[in-house]
Amino acid sequence: MESLKPRPTDVMVKCLAELIRDGEVVYHGLTSQIPVLAMAYAWRRLGRRFTWLSVSESNMPVVERVRVEPSSGGPGTEPLSVGVVTTMDVFDLAARGRVDVMFFGAAQIDAWGNTNLTVIGSYEKPKVKLPGGAATAFLFPLVKRILIWARHDRRTLVERVDFVTGQGRWRVERGLETLLCTNKALIEFTREGPVLRALHPGVSVEEAQAESGFKLLVPEEPRVIEPPDELGMRIIWEHDPEGLRYLQKYG
Repeated sequence: MESLKPRPTDVMVKCLAELIRDGEVVYHGLTSQIPVLAMAYAWRRLGRRFTWLSVSESNMPVVERVRVEPSSGGPGTEPLSVGVVTTMDVFDLAARGRVDVMFFGAAQIDAWGNTNLTVIGSYEKPKVKLPGGAATAFLFPLVKRILIWARHDRRTLVERVDFVTGQGRWRVERGLETLLCTNKALIEFTREGPVLRALHPGVSVEEAQAESGFKLLVPEEPRVIEPPDELGMRIIWEHDPEGLRYLQKYG
């Protein structure tokens, strides 16, 4: 039987879910198991009502039937949708300011919210070639609110990214909301700097700062992100019965 004791990964799911608001148009891309679970959690446990769009081109699937797969781009992930919205159509919606929320991953993210999914090291002679940003560069300036999920360590949270795939600084300077949920904290990128908004249970401000490569601003006591309750955990396991979310090793 699956464990109903929440792990940091499950707190990340709830952290992202709580950021989804009623009435929004929400879009997720490839290899987005945690965002898929966050969308399902927001719908079923938090009662949020939003428009569900995804890279699998489903338009409003039957949420109860959504199941996490190794690739969240597969058509079986989100079955029985009321229609199809092609990726090209979603990009057009974003260009017209009609996409409210999109989830993005990051191999590196810096104090401005710039993300890197391209290379580690120099572009000309990289130490590591990453899978690439797909439409990150195109969509970052267009989506109203961007929710990033990443590991909270000094290799990921860096003072300056090796390559700017997603233009976080462009967003911050224009007042566009950009938030990061890690396996330790919730961080908001602002003109003043990255603000520590909330912490996972048992994580201190000092620990969050020690594991970050840039200085976190703490204007007030961060709230604690309550872990999913028993019903919330049962919902998460329904959508991810094989525990694929834990393969990303966020804890």
